[in-house]
Amino acid sequence: MINQSHDIPDISLNKIRLYNLLLMVIMSLVALLVFSVEVGQAIFIGSLISCVSFEITRRDMIHLMQGPMTVMKGRFLIKYYARLSLIAVILYCAVKYGKVHIGGLLVGLSTVLFSIGITVAPETKRIFFNLEEAS
Repeated sequence: MINQSHDIPDISLNKIRLYNLLLMVIMSLVALLVFSVEVGQAIFIGSLISCVSFEITRRDMIHLMQGPMTVMKGRFLIKYYARLSLIAVILYCAVKYGKVHIGGLLVGLSTVLFSIGITVAPETKRIFFNLEEAS
């Protein structure tokens, strides 16, 4: 939806969150049925890591915007890089010591990217066609 007063696209984080969960379930089930248990499990693990990280980052961004910027910015960056490092260690261990299908894991880790694309595409199309009509 476009906010009529300012022509600013309304891209809801709640819509992205919903698509995250739907894609996690759908992609895992399809991979389970079409490929194998290992691929379905890897997609689910990757999606879960991606969705949890997105939720934590979303929560931290909301706190960042509500507090004093100078104090909150440093705390946000420390938490962000700590979370990124933890995810890197988890992925390293999952690949090195576990029997995780790497392709499935990569597809699962892309869940948030797919959700954002699905959410933003209609708004981008609407803006593009409005610009095309104006010229």
